[in-house]
Amino acid sequence: MTQTGTKLDGPPETEMFPAAVLEKLAGRLRPTGVCLALMRPDGTLFYADPVAGAFFTRFAVPAVQQNAVLTEKLRRLNAGAPVVAFDSLPGILLAAAPFVQRKQVLAIAALLARPGNFRLGEDVLQVCGRLALDAQWLQHQAESLAPYTRETLSRQTALLAGMLQDQLKLAGMEAELNGMSEQLANSYEELSLIYQISGGMRVNRRASEFFRQACNDVLEVLNVRGVGVVVQGDGPSRVDPVVYGSVTIPDGLLRKLADQLLAILSARKAPLLANDLAADPDFSWLSGCAGRLLAVPLLRQDQVLGCMFVLDKQSSDFDSVDSKLLHSIANESAIYVENAVLFADVHGLMMGLLHSLTSAVDAKDAYTCGHSERVALLSRHLAQQLNLPDAEVEQVYMAGLLHDLGKIGVPETVLQKTGRLTPEEFEQMRKHPQIGARILADVKQVRPLIPGVLHHHERYDGKGYPSGLSGTNIPQMGRIICLADCFDAMTSNRTYRKGLPLEVALAEIRRCAGTQFDPAMAEIFLRTGADRFRELLRNHAEKSKQLLELQETLRTA
Repeated sequence: MTQTGTKLDGPPETEMFPAAVLEKLAGRLRPTGVCLALMRPDGTLFYADPVAGAFFTRFAVPAVQQNAVLTEKLRRLNAGAPVVAFDSLPGILLAAAPFVQRKQVLAIAALLARPGNFRLGEDVLQVCGRLALDAQWLQHQAESLAPYTRETLSRQTALLAGMLQDQLKLAGMEAELNGMSEQLANSYEELSLIYQISGGMRVNRRASEFFRQACNDVLEVLNVRGVGVVVQGDGPSRVDPVVYGSVTIPDGLLRKLADQLLAILSARKAPLLANDLAADPDFSWLSGCAGRLLAVPLLRQDQVLGCMFVLDKQSSDFDSVDSKLLHSIANESAIYVENAVLFADVHGLMMGLLHSLTSAVDAKDAYTCGHSERVALLSRHLAQQLNLPDAEVEQVYMAGLLHDLGKIGVPETVLQKTGRLTPEEFEQMRKHPQIGARILADVKQVRPLIPGVLHHHERYDGKGYPSGLSGTNIPQMGRIICLADCFDAMTSNRTYRKGLPLEVALAEIRRCAGTQFDPAMAEIFLRTGADRFRELLRNHAEKSKQLLELQETLRTA
């Protein structure tokens, strides 16, 4: 059944003549007392102004639709035909012009009007009878409209053809502009998100922290219910399956989803899109938790490192734009994962070298076995209690490992002497902080550790060495290691004395707060308590045993 009104009948006309364009034209013509209509090339009506007035909607338009003779005449109009007026219709004047593009008639544009000689003749009464209209009502409706002649309506129809061409061109340009604006908006959104994610790609940042921020950013931009990630492998770059957002997936199903996505994406190395999980043979089991899924691989050098996935776009199905954006984010994330693995390898190598140096230092003195490791452990613990940033905590730990590095330059006879040192021997021992600092000065990557190595024997009252610094003039790293170093020295066994009980050592630290130690740091150090310190040192005992065996090997080599 042919429909009239702004909702067009059939996809070709809908695409060719947007409803907004026809409504705009009809609105301009309506005040002049005419009705806009459009016919197909075969003469059948597919649009008529639905609010042109009762004379047109109830009488003129239905009469035109039922007039087979008129339909046949309209069908014969070719691309070169001029405006044609038809005044033989009962009570109706109609002027039509072919709408031509590339020498082809795409439609017929027409105007319906009340003729100047309108009267309730026999032919009009017959139409009223077919349409079940009251003749006197129709007469009243006609009198409210301006009368038209063939010439005036033909001129207006000629103008209509030009206006229709212009409006369609403007609509096309507007649609193209809107499309470009949408593309620019999408591109800006994509670049902004990628820039934001790239800004967080510090190689020393925890993988879980990086992906939590990245997923929350994607959650907001893509307007989805859930964003998930899983990264394969071992070590600091590994990320167990996790989902952020309002979607809830039980742990068992999340693990199953991660394994299945990794298997599929490792094989195809391209995005996976499923907008109907219930009907998907691979993921129908997930339909109780989500309805739509888009997943992309974290791909580097043809190797799938993991995947990112999003669930349930709020407004519509996932499309190629979403896939492209998520794929770009995944590419950036894959770079981070690759760099994190490389950083972990380099960091592991450096820490291995530092531990080797520590072992070499401790090997010179059998009675301080594990001392450097314990000082590093205690220093890190105190730095964490001080709420220092993770990067600074790591530096404090490494400086603790190397604080006695300079003892490499102190004779073993001095280091292993069981009795009191002579003034000359003590002067040799006092040089080890400076020796250690000079050794580290040649290695750019460990220069930030020098303040801890150089100043760990300074005292808060200024009576320490090598620089005699006091108070907060002593670098923070030096004050931290000084406290940890003294605590371990007090609690460790020596040939000339037995180590103090933890409670006694802690009381000694409280007594020396403000003279030997930074009082604020001492207070925070003491909050740990003896039981917690026992636990820390107990966990270190096995490693200390292994170091003793290594030192014994080095001495007998």
